[in-house]
Amino acid sequence: MISTKEKTKRMTPEERKTKVGILKKEHPDIPDNALYIPKMAYRPSGKDELHVSFFPSELLKEKDIYTEFVSIDYESEDPKRTLYLWKYNKHWEEEYELIQSSSGFQRHIIPVAELKVVNDINSRNKKSVSKIIKNFEELANPDDQESPEIIQKLDRIADSLDKIAEILTINTLK
Repeated sequence: MISTKEKTKRMTPEERKTKVGILKKEHPDIPDNALYIPKMAYRPSGKDELHVSFFPSELLKEKDIYTEFVSIDYESEDPKRTLYLWKYNKHWEEEYELIQSSSGFQRHIIPVAELKVVNDINSRNKKSVSKIIKNFEELANPDDQESPEIIQKLDRIADSLDKIAEILTINTLK
C-alpha cells in the first residue's frame, strides 16, 4: 500500500534548538532564566478542547513555562505570535492526564484554557509594552477591594428592586 502522508525529515536537536531560538527572538520580554517551550496545540482523542502537552522532564523543572503554538516543524501557527504562560502547578502529576504516544513517549496534557495570554504581536508593537507578570500574587484582586461608591449604588439598586417587587405584589393581590 502506498502512503499518501508526506514524510517529514526528523529534526536534529541542533536544528530544533536553532528554530526555538529564532521563535524566542519575537518575545524579548521573556526573562533570561525562564523556560520557553513552543508546543503544538491539538485536540486529543475524546477531548472537546485544545490541549498542549509537556514531557514530565519539562514539568519536573518546577518553573513557569512560556509557550506559543507551533507546528511539528516548529513553524509558528499563530499570525499574532501570541505568547502564553503556564503557571507552575506543584500538583501537575495528579491534575494533568498522562498520555503515551505510539512511540512510547509519555506526556501530560494541559488544556489551553489554563494558559494565560501574556501578549501578542499587536501589544508588543505598541510604544508602551506591558511587562510580563512574574508574580501573580502582585496582581490586585478586585474581589478584595471594596469601593464605597459601588456599594452605595448597589444598595440603591437593591432598594429600587425591593420597591418594584412590593408594587408588583400589591398589583397581583388586587
